[in-house]
This record gives sequence, structure tokens and C-alpha cells, in this order.
Amino acid sequence: MGFFGNLFGNAKLGIQISNQVIKTLLKDKELFIYPVIMALLSFVILVGIFVPFILFGGLSYGFLSLLFILIVYYFITTLMATYFLFGMYIAFTSFVQGKKIGIGQALSQAGAYGSLILKWTLFYTALMTVVKLIESRSRGLIGSLINIAIGIGLFLGTTFAVPIIFHDKIGPIDAVKKSALFIVNNIGKTFSGIIYFDIISFIIKIIGVIFIASAIIMAFVDIAGITIGVAGFTIIGHTSAIAIAAVFIIGIAIYIVGALFNYVTLHIYYLVIYDYVTSGKAPKGMDETLIKSSIKHSTGATGLQAQPPPQPQSKAKKSKGKGSDDGSSTGPTPAGGLFQSGGGDAPDLKDFVK
Repeated sequence: MGFFGNLFGNAKLGIQISNQVIKTLLKDKELFIYPVIMALLSFVILVGIFVPFILFGGLSYGFLSLLFILIVYYFITTLMATYFLFGMYIAFTSFVQGKKIGIGQALSQAGAYGSLILKWTLFYTALMTVVKLIESRSRGLIGSLINIAIGIGLFLGTTFAVPIIFHDKIGPIDAVKKSALFIVNNIGKTFSGIIYFDIISFIIKIIGVIFIASAIIMAFVDIAGITIGVAGFTIIGHTSAIAIAAVFIIGIAIYIVGALFNYVTLHIYYLVIYDYVTSGKAPKGMDETLIKSSIKHSTGATGLQAQPPPQPQSKAKKSKGKGSDDGSSTGPTPAGGLFQSGGGDAPDLKDFVK
């Protein structure tokens, strides 16, 4: 088939897997609540940090004070977002194993990853601080090329980093290396899933924008006292404030749905793809025949090392994981797969998801 034939073939199969991810997620709509809570908390954090900073004259202290407050903001929001993302992963993992748990329980269990979440937060905060400083000083053609290179590097290194930390219980540097290697060796499937979810999300958002724009136009026409009609029929004329507000709110709601869809589906897709490539086991409820035909999970095809067989639970608790940064995990997920009953989680799913 050649390179392009394989690339397009993988892209098509990646889209088929994406459809299966959507079908599975729609069975547990509670997963879409996680990013809602994250967004609300992010807004509270933004107001809680920057409003006092501005009111008490923080800007008068110059660039360093602003840099410091930005680092604080990056750290807190990254810590919160990563924690909630791990909770969402645990909830999804539990759901496909037939052990549905609530948000509170999932977030509580995410505490098992506390050390790894903190390490990723420190790493990512430092990384983004350096990146922003470089970008702020990049000018001209050379600066643009540097920014493009940085963007590509961030995409390769961070796209799968958090799912890999969750899955393999390894530190941020190793996760970044694995993320880049994984994308390079799975270009067709990676990009097809991302583009597919982005297109669906974009369509939903556009519908929302149309509603919002319609509300704005109706408000303008009403205020200006203009009537727009065709062949004697009034298309836009006087519209009540309640109707305009309803259309506007509907548009905002649709746009938010599009954003939520994109966030949840993409992050679950990353985890599903990575788990199958490293374990060879499809999540329950998904067409394993299709996934087996679309993702090669041998070491040569993925560039990743095959996972070792699971150790007995008693031994795993006494010894540190091979890829662990601390003693709280049991190392890489067993070869049985994260989404199989009795698979693995942090530190071991069967220990705390009942």
C-alpha cells in the first residue's frame, strides 16, 4: 500500500475507534460534569488571584511581580485540572469494568496519584513559564519559526503525557518521551481521532454561534426599530427581550456542549488508544475485532516496550514499581489492560474500586 496508503488506512480506522469511544461515553454522561466543575473552579481561581493582585497594586511592582502571579496561577490551575482529569479517568475505567462510581468517589481515589500529579504540575508549570518567556521575546521570521518548533514540541511531548502518567505510573520526563514516541509511531490514528473530534466539536460550536449571533441581531433590530421582511412577510421585527435572551442562552449552552464534547472525548480517546497499544486488550463494550485490525500493539509497531505480566498483589504492595517515581504505585499497568475487569489503576484498581 505504501506509506500514504497505510497512513490513510490508519486514519479511517482511527475514526471508527473514535465512534466507539463516543458511543461508550454517551452511556455514562456523568463524565461530562468533570470539565464543568474544572471550568467553574478555574474562573474562581482566576478571580481569586488576579483581582486582589490588581486591587492591591501588584502591577506597580513591575514585570517580576506579574510573572510570579502568573506562575502561581499556572501551578494552581494545572494541579486542579490534572487532579480532575485523573478522577475522570478513574470513573471511566471503573465504568467500563462494570463498577460505576460517582464523582466524589473518583476524585477521592485520584488522591492515590497525588505524588505523580504534583510532579507533573511542577514540571508543566516550569515548562510553560519558560515557553511563555521565549515566545514573549521572539520577533520576526526567526521568532515565528521558534514558536512553531515550540508548538510542535509541546504537542508531541504533552498530548499523551497525562494519560501515560495515569496508565504507567511514571514521572513527567519519561511520560513526555513516551508521548512523543507514541505519536510518531501512530500518526494516522492519533491525528484522525483528534481531527474527527475537533470537527464534530466545531460543528456544534458553530450552531451555538449562529444562535448567539441571531440573538444579537434580533436585539439590534429591536433597539433600532427596524423591520426586515421579504415579499410582505416579516422575517425580523420586534422581538421580546425574553425571546432574545432565550435564544442567546441556548446558543451559549450549545457552544459549551461542543467544548465539553471535545475535551472529554479527546482525553478518553488518548487513554483508550494508549492502553490498547501497550496491552492489546480492547475496553469492554467496544468492538475488539475492529480495534485489533486498526492498532498494532507489537513492540516494533509502536516503539513502546511490551508490558510485563502482572505481579501478585501482595508482592506489588511490598515493592516499588519499576517505572514508579515513588513507592505508592505498582509500576506499569498489567498486560491484561487497564479497562479489563481486574486490570490496573492507581495503585491497583481492584483494591479501591468496588
